[in-house]
Amino acid sequence: MGKYIYTYIENGQMYDKSPSLAELLAKEGLSCEKIVTGRIGYIRVENLFEKIKDARWLVFTSKNAVAGFAYNMGECELSAGVKIAVVGKKTQEALRTTCGLEADFVSLQAAGLELGKSLMNIAAGKVVYLCAEVTSGSLEEAMKDYGELIKIPVYRNEYVDTYAEYEMKDFIDVSGIAVTSGISGERIKWLIDKLGESGEVPVYSIGPACSKKLVEAGVKENRIIEACEHSYSGLVDVIKKSVGSRKRELDVRAE
Repeated sequence: MGKYIYTYIENGQMYDKSPSLAELLAKEGLSCEKIVTGRIGYIRVENLFEKIKDARWLVFTSKNAVAGFAYNMGECELSAGVKIAVVGKKTQEALRTTCGLEADFVSLQAAGLELGKSLMNIAAGKVVYLCAEVTSGSLEEAMKDYGELIKIPVYRNEYVDTYAEYEMKDFIDVSGIAVTSGISGERIKWLIDKLGESGEVPVYSIGPACSKKLVEAGVKENRIIEACEHSYSGLVDVIKKSVGSRKRELDVRAE
C-alpha cells in the first residue's frame, strides 16, 4: 500500500485541539505526506465591535473564521441578545474553546449553503457573516434575497505556489490525494494531473464545496470520492473504505 498525499493549511489549526488529519491517518496505519497549499493570515478589522453590536446573528462557517474573530475581539463581550450560527461540530467546538461562546444554531450539514437556507427560515434583523476574504459564495447565494446580510472578512488563505515548492519532488507509490478545501484542490491541480498520468489515483474530497471546486478546476468526477461526513474523520473513513474495496478486488484477482 502506498502513501496518501494530503493538503495542509499552515496556522489553520492554531485554535484546534482535535487530532490533525496526519494523526488520524497514522492511527489507521496509513502512510501520509503533506503538501502545504496555503497559510492562514488574520485580518485586522477596524472597530469590529462597533460593526457587530447591533447584529441579531453572527455566522461562522469555519474554525478559521472563529480564530479571526477572536484575533480582533480580544476580551470584548457580545451585545445581549445576539445569536450565533455555525457550520458543523468543528466550528462549534472552536467557538466554545476559543471564545467561550455557545452556538445557538449548528447546521447538521457541514456546508455554507445548508446553513444559509436554514437562516432564511429562522433569522431576523442584521446578520453578520464573519468569513474568509474569498469565500465559496454558497452561503451568500442561499441568502441572496435576505436584505440585511453583512460580510466581514476576518482571515485570508494566503497563496502558496505548490508547483514551485513541490514540482521537483518525486511522488512515487501514491495511493490517493486527500483534499481538505476547494482552494487547496485548485492549487494542486497540477499534481492531480501528474498522478493521473500513470493511473487514476483517487482524489478524496472533504465535502460538496470542495468537490465542486475540483470539478470546476478540471478534475474528472469519476476520480473524486467524497467524504460522507465533512470532516477529517470523514476523510479517513472514506479512505479506509476505498482501501478495503481495493484489497477485496486484488484478493478476487489473485484467486
